[in-house]
Amino acid sequence: MSLSRVPGRDRLYVGGVWSLNMESQRQQLHDHGVTHILSVIKYSFDQWGEEARRFSHHLSIDIDDDEDMDLLAHFPDAVRFIDEGLYPPGSPGETSHNNSTSGNTNAGAHDPSLSTARVGEEEEQPSSPGAVYVHCAMGKSRSVSCVIAYLLYKYPHRFGGDGKPLAAMTPSERRASARPAVDKALQLVREGRSLAEPNDGFMAQLRLWWSMGCPAAAGALENHPTYQKWLYDRILKEARDAHMPPDAGNIRFEDEVEAPSSGLAQQQQQNGAGPSSSGSSYRKEVRCKKCRRTLATPKFVLPHAPAEDAAASTTTAGGPPSSCAHVFIDTLSWMRPALEDGALEGRLNCPGAKCGATVGRFAWQGMMCSCRQWVVPAFSLNRSRVDELAPRPAPTTAPMVVGGRGSSGNL
Repeated sequence: MSLSRVPGRDRLYVGGVWSLNMESQRQQLHDHGVTHILSVIKYSFDQWGEEARRFSHHLSIDIDDDEDMDLLAHFPDAVRFIDEGLYPPGSPGETSHNNSTSGNTNAGAHDPSLSTARVGEEEEQPSSPGAVYVHCAMGKSRSVSCVIAYLLYKYPHRFGGDGKPLAAMTPSERRASARPAVDKALQLVREGRSLAEPNDGFMAQLRLWWSMGCPAAAGALENHPTYQKWLYDRILKEARDAHMPPDAGNIRFEDEVEAPSSGLAQQQQQNGAGPSSSGSSYRKEVRCKKCRRTLATPKFVLPHAPAEDAAASTTTAGGPPSSCAHVFIDTLSWMRPALEDGALEGRLNCPGAKCGATVGRFAWQGMMCSCRQWVVPAFSLNRSRVDELAPRPAPTTAPMVVGGRGSSGNL
């Protein structure tokens, strides 16, 4: 099976490199009207000579079929390339198609008209003006992953809950629907190509792509807090696998991560990114028992589930179980002196200038809590050395009394 069409109105084909290595197979691509070829493998048209002119656009993504490879980084380029090939600017039907069905026009934003689009209506429309061939070595994993990324981007209403476009879904709904959405898109591709089977790592990246809203605009993925956190987690895993701490310059201090700007703040926090990465419902500040300095505010406290046989333990306001001897927190800037020494594990001391009391410990390789839950990496505050208190109320500005004595408004 060298060449397969993805079911639907788009003239989108997927397959292996075999379709390019034989002149007869290349003629078949030409007969199908293919002008754009996406190679999800290192590939060049140089050996084709004049024949290469038949295919006006070519994009090659040099990546191995390895679940640890970052194919997600290439989804935006791949998606834009496919869309440009299927619906060239100014082509007949391009405007109406984009206005009626396009799921994503800018950094994950979706056309509101998607809520009224129906699969049957799309299938009644004529085929796409252009034709695109996406291939890897076997047409099984890499190429199929890029095709699925495009389908999720272009037709989210086909795969999301209740036919909703991504713009109409909350971040939590996108996360909850990510697995079924990706599975449904894969099943659609399998209707045309039964051997389609992305590796587990690429499937996980497709689910992340959906949960972020399929940010295909230039620069949107790289600047997305969820993607940045995902990359950081990969750095930590590589360091753990090598039994090394991460390089000091790569350490991410969550309280120094730029806060999301107004309109995006809630969405990014619900996506599990940015300063509130823990997603915790914990409602207490953790302070040094000796000097009362705040060590972690609620949003930086990491909840963790106890082992099954300890699950009966009650929890503390959404935080760790009350039986736990540790409160685990995000990596915070006051830990910098301890973490930049390059040790795999060590003590955490209170940053208070006149204190310096030992309040916990860290372990890049992870630590087992007293509830027998393993936390990786672990930044632990010992409950016997800290206090857990209700947060201090935010300061309020006293109203100015007009006509009073002085600018302070005192009478």
